[in-house]
Amino acid sequence: MLGKLIKHEFKGSGRSMVPFILVCLGLSVLAGLSIRGMENLQDYGWFTVLFGIVIFLFVAGLIAVCVMALVVCIERFRKNLLGDEGYLMFTLPVSVDEHIFSKLIVSSVWFVATWLVCMLAFVLMFLCNVDLIEVNWSEFGYVMSEVWGRLVDFGLVHIIGYILELLVLIFAACCVTCMQFYSAMAIGYSFSNHKLLLSVVFFFVINVALSILQPLLLALTGNAGLLDFMANSAQNISGPAAVHLVMLGAFLYALVFFVILYIPTRLLLKYRLNLP
Repeated sequence: MLGKLIKHEFKGSGRSMVPFILVCLGLSVLAGLSIRGMENLQDYGWFTVLFGIVIFLFVAGLIAVCVMALVVCIERFRKNLLGDEGYLMFTLPVSVDEHIFSKLIVSSVWFVATWLVCMLAFVLMFLCNVDLIEVNWSEFGYVMSEVWGRLVDFGLVHIIGYILELLVLIFAACCVTCMQFYSAMAIGYSFSNHKLLLSVVFFFVINVALSILQPLLLALTGNAGLLDFMANSAQNISGPAAVHLVMLGAFLYALVFFVILYIPTRLLLKYRLNLP
């Protein structure tokens, strides 16, 4: 059933995200062509104004995609589970956990997709002008072969592992970010009045609490000897393996905060749901 919820979420959120993504990529091509035009023109005149407008729209498009990903994350949770649609959603033969995880997975995927779209936008803008850039391809090929040789010496298995671990960490960070909004809304909407205002207030309260909890958690793990254990383990193993150990520690650190935010959100949705 979780798969069906995720599919439904992608359809619903895609109607908002896909147009923004396509517009952003289109503006990146226009920005690249306008840069190309500036290189070829002798008298800039009116084209300078047009170039400025296109670049402004391109930057605005990048910001709009990022903002829209955040809006989709918040609104889909608020409307589907805490608004009028909640009467229908919670009558489905689906657990509260499946509802939360479907929102989490889809929102996190959109966050990652937004970051990739921003990178792709700059690549497209660069490709529109790649022939205008003087590149010594023989020297470039030599540098790339040297880089490849270093990677092989370091260990391709480790490199692939780092990439996968980094993706997992990014996904975990996105989930923690989503849970900050979800937990704040779950608390705010458990009240009868001023639900949206209280959600905003509790969002800032949660962020302050997490900023206080972070050094406390590091202190507790340090006093418990966990950090010393990881440091000693890193000294006794190879450099690549030590990086894997650090990645694992960062993931466990994110997992702790995720659990701290997830448990009250789940309990409030299950036992303190206050639909309008």
